[in-house]
Amino acid sequence: MIYKPFKTLQDFESRIRLGETPENIYWDYKSVLNSKNPTNIAIDMAAFANTYGGTILIGVSEKGTEELNGLKVANEFVPKIDAEAIKKQICSIASNSIFPQIGVQIDPIKISDNLIVAVNIEPSVNLVGVRTDNERGNFCFPYRTEYGNTFMSFMEVEERMVNNKTRSMFLKLKEFIPEKEKVMIYPVPMCNNRSEWTLEWINDSENEVKLERNESKSIIVPISFIEEVWKGHVGVCIKMNSRLYCGSDFIDFEDSERVENIKALSKIWARRT
Repeated sequence: MIYKPFKTLQDFESRIRLGETPENIYWDYKSVLNSKNPTNIAIDMAAFANTYGGTILIGVSEKGTEELNGLKVANEFVPKIDAEAIKKQICSIASNSIFPQIGVQIDPIKISDNLIVAVNIEPSVNLVGVRTDNERGNFCFPYRTEYGNTFMSFMEVEERMVNNKTRSMFLKLKEFIPEKEKVMIYPVPMCNNRSEWTLEWINDSENEVKLERNESKSIIVPISFIEEVWKGHVGVCIKMNSRLYCGSDFIDFEDSERVENIKALSKIWARRT
């Protein structure tokens, strides 16, 4: 799923319980904003932008837990949070340390007598880097995992830049189809008669989805094969750049070797009859 920003008290209380809720791929806790080391917060922001988007919750302290394999959980609220000062620092860090620019929304949230600041970061289509050395122009490219931030290797950076179009379609699909949902496929699959299809996500994969027909047959489809997605009058519609073929016992792409063999055999059989 794509992240849901924290904007209200209800957003916080519905997802976070002090002493119980760990950090994850979608949010991170910070007691305070360390202005002396802006690179760390820039890395957090870029990591969310390079993954699925997420939120830094400033004003929430954290503690490690043995029960959750060392994952840090929300501990308690930090008093006397200066929301305006935090907003200025975040805007400065985003402008001076992160390239290209990312979408950031800063939302103060009042919780009883406490104030926290939610820094909501949108997922970025473009690969986002953090400048770690102003003089030499060195950059790092972080991304988010369930256990915090990690950094892309040279090959991962290269692959991400090459697959930028796939990343763009992935985010668009997630916007229209956040979870498993019925879809219409165009061009209409051969031998299909518009039977019902379901799109299902594969373990948060950014490169593939599963299309299932009538809960009986399925096919793994590269996201690069999808040209467009939109809301039609009958629901979500998907346009593909290769037509699907629905045989009696399988689903495959029209130009696949198996489909071509079946077509050839059909022609032979037709001539004989």
